[in-house]
Amino acid sequence: MRTMHMGDAEKVLLEIRQLLNDTNIIFFLRHGTCLGAVRDGELIPWDDDIDIGSIIGLHDLDERSIYKAADRFKEAGFTVKILRTDFHIGVELSKYGIPVDWTCYKAFKGDIFQYPAVKIPVRLYESLRQTCLLGESFYVPNPAEEYLTLKYGPDWRVPKKVGFEGDIIDSIPESAVLDRSGVLNKILKFLFPKKYATKIKIFGPDMVPIKMTEVTIVGVSRCTTDQEGFAHFNLLNEDYYAVVVGNDDEREILYEEILKPGKNYSYIEDPNEKYGRIRVLKETP
Repeated sequence: MRTMHMGDAEKVLLEIRQLLNDTNIIFFLRHGTCLGAVRDGELIPWDDDIDIGSIIGLHDLDERSIYKAADRFKEAGFTVKILRTDFHIGVELSKYGIPVDWTCYKAFKGDIFQYPAVKIPVRLYESLRQTCLLGESFYVPNPAEEYLTLKYGPDWRVPKKVGFEGDIIDSIPESAVLDRSGVLNKILKFLFPKKYATKIKIFGPDMVPIKMTEVTIVGVSRCTTDQEGFAHFNLLNEDYYAVVVGNDDEREILYEEILKPGKNYSYIEDPNEKYGRIRVLKETP
């Protein structure tokens, strides 16, 4: 697993705080950044990025403000990439080698969907709580303990360097794991059968395709590989996805994979590595 240089990460987070404060944008800590702040009062030493968030339509945030802030980040020397999906506008930032994920969520019926498919009530963000981190005040969900339980499960207070991905996915209701937008998926599959069709071919360590194994793209659907080792999905957006290959004790959770609609990917099993691999899926012709 890659980890951040803590000194650079602290410097970047404080700079982001200043830039967003200067543009009157309210943001909160989320994911591991929130966990470290609330549980430990510091960034998690083995974390690999900084995670912050905002909610479109809350605290006067609109899409124009997001793009204006992105321009300010560019002027300040950050690299910036914006990803739009049905559920959020993701602003990927980087400076001094520190990746930052500022996700601006869209609310649906009083909830937002946090990665990989965790449904969080918007009410936790309406009156944000302040917590101290790096000698400054940062906003976190309120109550933060409820958010962290929804995100990481009931054992969130126990530090875990590896294996936390399973806790997150296992705490997500089955309906959310399998599909957040099933009706729309079916319509698009019927109207545009090739545009959104995405395949993942599963290989064993001997490069022999594995048939009849379970593959799940969390928040999309679950599939069993066919006779050629392919798992078939329909993706609506280019985005980060959590992918589970296998099940029970034999599964591997690929927690950070970038997938694009209409593309093919390959996965090669590594019997010596079952935790912590990232960017494992390789795009193929």
